[in-house]
Amino acid sequence: MRSGSLSGSSRALVVVAAVFGWMQLAHAQENNVCLTFKDYYTVKNNSNCWYNPAAVYKAPDVIKLMGYPVEEHKVITADGYILTMYRIPNYHTATKYTKYHPVYLQHGLVATCATFIGLGRDSIAFMLADAGYDVWLGNYRGNEYSEGHINLTVYDQEYWDHGMDEVALLDLPAMFETILSNSAKGSKVIFIGHSLGTAVSLMYSAERPEEARRNVKMLVLLCPAYTLAHMISPYRLAAPFGDFILDTVRRLRLERIVSQAEELQRLVIPVCTESPELMRYCMQLYNLFYGPNTDTGPESIPVYFNQLPGGTSIKILNHAADLVRGNFRKYNYYEEGNIKHYGTPHAPVYDISRLQVPVHVVVSKQDWATTEADAINLWNHLPPRSRYELRTIDLDFFTHVDFVFGRHARRLIYEPLIKTLNKAIEE
Repeated sequence: MRSGSLSGSSRALVVVAAVFGWMQLAHAQENNVCLTFKDYYTVKNNSNCWYNPAAVYKAPDVIKLMGYPVEEHKVITADGYILTMYRIPNYHTATKYTKYHPVYLQHGLVATCATFIGLGRDSIAFMLADAGYDVWLGNYRGNEYSEGHINLTVYDQEYWDHGMDEVALLDLPAMFETILSNSAKGSKVIFIGHSLGTAVSLMYSAERPEEARRNVKMLVLLCPAYTLAHMISPYRLAAPFGDFILDTVRRLRLERIVSQAEELQRLVIPVCTESPELMRYCMQLYNLFYGPNTDTGPESIPVYFNQLPGGTSIKILNHAADLVRGNFRKYNYYEEGNIKHYGTPHAPVYDISRLQVPVHVVVSKQDWATTEADAINLWNHLPPRSRYELRTIDLDFFTHVDFVFGRHARRLIYEPLIKTLNKAIEE
């Protein structure tokens, strides 16, 4: 495995003072988010509207404009993909909780690290930084921040030939190696994943339990994706056709068009931000996947569509569909392909009973994508040594997307989580 920077040092340090960040904001501020959809009709002069840089800028600029230091790290995987991580370092405020425990945040499906900084000061990344943690924001291969490769480009069909296995077994180890090489000796990574980000951490920890035990202090799984056989979302109806869809896309050579963030955003964003009514309708469509009883307010919609869709390979989507079919295994190439790739007619299962890392699970009863029933199934299949805590959010209005965009995510998820992390480190 190769992990490092194109420049040889694996990082380009950019420290931006808070005063400078807010000076930039002052020059660019113009209301762009509002409390209600109706308020958007008079956004410029409406007292219910304000400016949120996350609705305009990309991740590193948002971090700077919020007054935090940021480092960009380029990580090269063993198969040549160039990943981008952003670090919010704590040079002077590290506490007893953070000296040996950097925190890594892993986004979910068709998303990016920007999902962890979209709520301003109430974002999980900034709250962890304020608590003294050394925060690392990851982007797995194929999203808009990690489109590089030493030999391929996004225009090459081969570039998009990757599923969740590569993210779990090539991307995560490379990023962990970079984090630990920039941390105090003896450090372990606290992993916080959302949605599909949780699945790849389980795959990594099951496939390489000893390595995971050495590298990872704890897995925090927000909306855990293990087997998803109890999914309520209408997406479950499409899951059986994943192979047909993938074959059709490949035959028509449309993989980049349906995978790259630039192309996806060109299709989605102009429509979903055209008017307040279209914003509302687009979110209603999205919430058919996540769950309709959402805590995400209209003020987060411009942020949402500035960040998403973030891009991912259709093969990852098809691999995710296999979870909906009740499987937690390596990519299924069917009998002939499985023999070629694995030496067996069946795709090997990721056996999570092999985990040696503590697991903290948080799930919502209103989540249509990663349901409480599936979270309990995950919990029951974990070895007793890994069952740290299972926490359920039992509210009428808090679902899958609200873990990163919800109005009450700070109080319901982030504040209790930071207390849990502090406690786990002391144990």
